[in-house]
Amino acid sequence: MTWTRFLLKSQDCDVRWLNQTLLLPTTEPSGSLSERLAPRVFEDIHEKGKNPDGAYWAEYGNSGGKFNLFERVCERVPKSRPWLLRDFIGYVQPDPAPILESRTRLMGYTYQRGLLFVPGRVVSAVKHLDPVLYADLEQRCAKALVKAATPETLIFVIAFLHEMTWRRRHDVEASGRLAYDAVDEFTTSFSRREFDDADMLAQRLHGPLVDAVANVVVWGDRCAPSKFVPSLEDLSALPFLMEKSREMLDACACLHAAGEEWYECMGRPLPERYQEGAIEVTCDGISSHTPAPASIAAALLALKSNVLRVHADVEREYEDSLQSTPVMKTTRSKPVGNRDSDRRATKLPRRSRPSSGAKSA
Repeated sequence: MTWTRFLLKSQDCDVRWLNQTLLLPTTEPSGSLSERLAPRVFEDIHEKGKNPDGAYWAEYGNSGGKFNLFERVCERVPKSRPWLLRDFIGYVQPDPAPILESRTRLMGYTYQRGLLFVPGRVVSAVKHLDPVLYADLEQRCAKALVKAATPETLIFVIAFLHEMTWRRRHDVEASGRLAYDAVDEFTTSFSRREFDDADMLAQRLHGPLVDAVANVVVWGDRCAPSKFVPSLEDLSALPFLMEKSREMLDACACLHAAGEEWYECMGRPLPERYQEGAIEVTCDGISSHTPAPASIAAALLALKSNVLRVHADVEREYEDSLQSTPVMKTTRSKPVGNRDSDRRATKLPRRSRPSSGAKSA
């Protein structure tokens, strides 16, 4: 039901127009079915929540073939894929999803965006070197993840909480609070997005999603171990994200050497860009390097600017998620099977917007 409402909003149309424009294969890129001939298949999904992800939809023209409606629509409207919300199925069950599933989601989210987690030891170094900066990053980064209010980011936050619960290396209070806030923001965002039946959607989804977070907090540590993922070895209590680049890896190396756990860096030279003015101490043939104050300040600034930019991009996904190009909005094509199509231009019907005093959907 959420999927069709995303389609209605992104395509700026009504349910009938979904039947007319999204049922044909992509080999008919500019065609649409006439309203009289278009099968009424989206109504069952929209009104009853019938699952569209299956090859049991009859091809137009009685060819006898079947097609997967969900996959066909996603070819035309790729941004609709996560709005089927099938990624949440494993988390709304009584037992949480396997830890491997959560780790796969964490890795997929960061890989697709070219990101890395800021290592926990570096986050600890920032907190030690500049507590004010750390508090600012903590507040602004968590807010950005919540405000994104997209299915991808919400499942990422829940998967991160699962990893934290499973490890028991940190108190899960911070990551748990982040997940609950993200659920609240996601469900209340339906009204701001002007989804049809926004209140109904929020009511139906809020409870199961809150239960999913609670299940992860209580039972997430009972999942069987899975394949070790090196990039998840050192996580902080909250998911701070940075871009995957040599510049950021160098900044992290500098801050690690300057933090309370500097001894872990013994035997490792500082990155070249942070070597100027460094103090070198040798003990039993092993050297340690303490970065100069100017290098520490430069590394903190580099990390701050990059992390805040990355999280601002994540928050911007709230707006980007609805910026789909309507399939037929700019195409004045002739409907397939309509005898009068040569006399009538195909127009995209717009939904009437409620007046300022009207009750929102």
